[in-house]
Amino acid sequence: MFEYESSYAIPNKLPLRFHDGRFRILSISDLHGIVRYDKRLTRDLAALLDGVKPDLLLMLGDVADHDALESAENLRGYLADLNAVMAQRNIPWAHTFGNHDCDENKPFSQMAVYEEMSHCISKRGPEEVSGVTNYVLPITSEDGSETLFNVWLLDSHDSLGDYMRLHRLGDPSSKWDYQCAYPSCLHGWAAGYDTLRFDQVMWYYNGSRWFEQQAGRKVPGLLGLHIPLPEYRVIYQNPAECYYEGIMRETVGNSPVNAGLLNAMVDRDDVKTVVAGHDHINDCTGTFMGIKLTYDAGLSYDCYCHDDLRGGRVFDLSAEDPAKVTTWMARARDYVK
Repeated sequence: MFEYESSYAIPNKLPLRFHDGRFRILSISDLHGIVRYDKRLTRDLAALLDGVKPDLLLMLGDVADHDALESAENLRGYLADLNAVMAQRNIPWAHTFGNHDCDENKPFSQMAVYEEMSHCISKRGPEEVSGVTNYVLPITSEDGSETLFNVWLLDSHDSLGDYMRLHRLGDPSSKWDYQCAYPSCLHGWAAGYDTLRFDQVMWYYNGSRWFEQQAGRKVPGLLGLHIPLPEYRVIYQNPAECYYEGIMRETVGNSPVNAGLLNAMVDRDDVKTVVAGHDHINDCTGTFMGIKLTYDAGLSYDCYCHDDLRGGRVFDLSAEDPAKVTTWMARARDYVK
């Protein structure tokens, strides 16, 4: 019996299947939607969907912000507009929370509102595991008989200060005390970002083993989360060795605490691609320990983004070789008419 076994077996709300041997995923993040959001957001989203034609859309955190998070009614109105764009094209979509829309300690359940949306296939993760959006989306063969690929989503939480209090480290009385606990060389421009928890890493690890047992082989996968792993700093600092490509216009906003997820993925040897949001004006990729680390840039008009980068990252899968993932950036400006 695998711990959390029932959470891996939850069926998708809408089926995800390869068609004609192909499956395409589009990942976007950092919409930072507010009640009176800039309508260029839905214009660009529609243009991207029409141009890229994905089989699944991922929203990797900071989907909503500010007054959109003040009440379930506000969030529902905003998400209904986003959902309508996907529903008109019959494209399922899923999300994970970011540091701005983290569902922990909120006055209402955002997850319940997301689950109301007709084409949202997000799942509430196990109650015993830290965070909310820890779940897996299996993609099956065309006839639905076997799982060929998994999309893993993890909740990267919000404030590192909450984590410090949780573990009785106390609140640092000065900036110097904070730096002693979390040296600035280990994180980006803001030290306040949280870390994955050990139970989340084990949830993925056990799930990877469970899927291998069910399939009789390792099931390749993609993992999405909002806040990038600390190893993202390695690809930028070692561009030649890590096959660095793309644009990085801001430093990596990772947590200074490394939860060991990349090590777990290396050990399991199934997830070979990670995609993160959070850093709005980064779209670079690199490979470390055999795992491709990628960004999808940002899509917002209500928060800082750059017009030449705004868009999403595409992942193309083949049923013939699901472990081989091809990825490229789709720019909104190339599709908006």
